[in-house]
Amino acid sequence: MKKEESSTAYPPELSLRFKSLDCSDRRIISSYAEKYNQYSCEYSFASLYMWNDLYRYKLAFFNGWLIVLDTRNNYLLMPMGADVNFAGLLELSLEMKQAGYSGDISNVPPEFIEKNPDLVQYYDIENERAMAEYVYSTENLVTLGGKKLRKKRNHISRFLRKHPDYQVRSLSSNAVREDCLTLVEDLALAAGSGTVDKGIHGEAIAIQKGMGDFKRIPLEGIAIYVKKGTGERLAGFAVYSRLNREVYIIHFEKVDYSYPGIAQVINWETAKVLREECRYINREQDLGIPGLRKAKLSYEPELIYPAIFLKFRGSSQEA
Repeated sequence: MKKEESSTAYPPELSLRFKSLDCSDRRIISSYAEKYNQYSCEYSFASLYMWNDLYRYKLAFFNGWLIVLDTRNNYLLMPMGADVNFAGLLELSLEMKQAGYSGDISNVPPEFIEKNPDLVQYYDIENERAMAEYVYSTENLVTLGGKKLRKKRNHISRFLRKHPDYQVRSLSSNAVREDCLTLVEDLALAAGSGTVDKGIHGEAIAIQKGMGDFKRIPLEGIAIYVKKGTGERLAGFAVYSRLNREVYIIHFEKVDYSYPGIAQVINWETAKVLREECRYINREQDLGIPGLRKAKLSYEPELIYPAIFLKFRGSSQEA
């Protein structure tokens, strides 16, 4: 998921050698996310690649750190690399500022803030709750144990009673992915009462790109089919990818709510598939949407990973 912002053009002059993100960058981004044990979906190559048409990401290296620039929103992701430090981060912000960019840094780990109290001399520190990410224990999403998750188990049980012969299929099939795209289109039109709003349209573009380059990215996913008359119908699907050896990211999850319990079942079936693959599942942000926040909190996240932004003011003399 991405927060929608207005598009703005920024000057290209910068001594850092930025390149536009493309599929050839998969190995380097994935290797950094693996080596430096990232938990955030913002460092997922799959996420960056699928949303690249809207956010126009650029990459560079600085002090041996991998730098990702979101040119649409005019900020950098917190650098990935060894020994990322306050002095280097300040140098990076100053260089970006001098070139006409904001010098702002997103996705700053809370421990970095704690270890560097002098940040407040140069940056305003903002914790954007709507962009915090929900990280769950894979095992807990499978077992759904305890009283707090009883309603989830009940929803699943009702679905199983009504659709005992439902099928779980891999998105590795072209035909299944085509069905998923049709469902996305139907849901988008229904949500917009015949028209598609800007946010939904942007998500549809990202999903289409992901489905088109599914194996190159690479992505994984499952779809759930239920019987309808003499045929069958797609009731929901999930698209996900590996971030590192401990974490998978759920990029998209779409369901037809005319099948009660399908939302809980797709979540449960996804966790079952990933049970042997990862310890944690990151289900991304709630974007400040009350219903989505309530749903994500109801699954008892292991961690709500904060979205901390450093808004660069300039040098201490300028501040």
